[in-house]
Amino acid sequence: MILMMLIEIKSYLYAYKQILFSLLAGLALGIVLWLGIGELTDRGSLFEPFTVGVVDRDGTPELIFIYDFFNEHIINLEFMEKSRAQALLVAGEIPAYIELPPNFTQDVFQGVNNPFMVHVNNRFPLQSSLVQLLASGGIAYLSVSQAGVYATLEYAFEAGMAWDEVQRTLLIPVNIAFVRELLDFNDMFANEVLYLVDGNTTDYFIKRFVVFWYILNLIALIKFLPGYSSGILARFKLAGISPMMILCIKWAGLNAALLVISILIMPIIGVAEALVLSMFTTAFGLAAGKLFKHENACGLFIFFTALVMYFASGGIIPFVFLPQDLWFMRWLSVNYWIAVGF
Repeated sequence: MILMMLIEIKSYLYAYKQILFSLLAGLALGIVLWLGIGELTDRGSLFEPFTVGVVDRDGTPELIFIYDFFNEHIINLEFMEKSRAQALLVAGEIPAYIELPPNFTQDVFQGVNNPFMVHVNNRFPLQSSLVQLLASGGIAYLSVSQAGVYATLEYAFEAGMAWDEVQRTLLIPVNIAFVRELLDFNDMFANEVLYLVDGNTTDYFIKRFVVFWYILNLIALIKFLPGYSSGILARFKLAGISPMMILCIKWAGLNAALLVISILIMPIIGVAEALVLSMFTTAFGLAAGKLFKHENACGLFIFFTALVMYFASGGIIPFVFLPQDLWFMRWLSVNYWIAVGF
């Protein structure tokens, strides 16, 4: 029995080229991921900072609120003429520019619809959507706040105050007070920081990727995953070896190969986690080989399953960007369990 296991383990030595290529490919991908995570951590945002043009044809101080609403962390505002803004947009040097019409603020104060324009370049869909979202948020706040002013004026007028008196004693003083509040608008908000991931960003992404890559090593060993041929099974039967012993022999060979590979990831995910992962991957590989006799189908199944578990662990898209209804899927991912240390 022991001799058969040793022979099975020795047979995996012939796949050293496939294993070596898999290790080098994983190392290359890991380096790229490491550099990307480093850039992401230093920047503190999924978006690379970009410039948005502002064509301001109004020029009123109240709009500092809208400017500051944009000009933080991700977006850098640059005031420019419309001709230059349009040229930069067409050239792809900026993803969008905002055009504020004349008398924009005055019309907002007087309840006149005078929409501003957001010109976007469709080659930058994420940046364009972000600009439009922030613009809508800033203007919505400005409009809703002003709606309260006009509700007060309408109430005073309906209560019997002359319209001239309403304008003199309410409209102008209230708008002045409103402008002063806008200049200190940061005092109106409570900021809550929602972190991208729990704990260290690098550890979060690297551990989940390492598990994904480790499972993909089964593809390098794919010719060993199917069961023995009918001829070899007949010899086992003649030798009096039970089906359970045959499975143990197959298990020993694959698990030994995966244990050797797991040595490389032990410093990253931990020794105990690497040993558990090797046992899981061995069982998964043998099950995949049993289900799919054809190597291409088996390899596709392994890749797809590993990719789904990688996604379910939050390793591709962190959970903070996913609906909470999907968060349960992390319990179904071995990547998640290994990353959090069970």
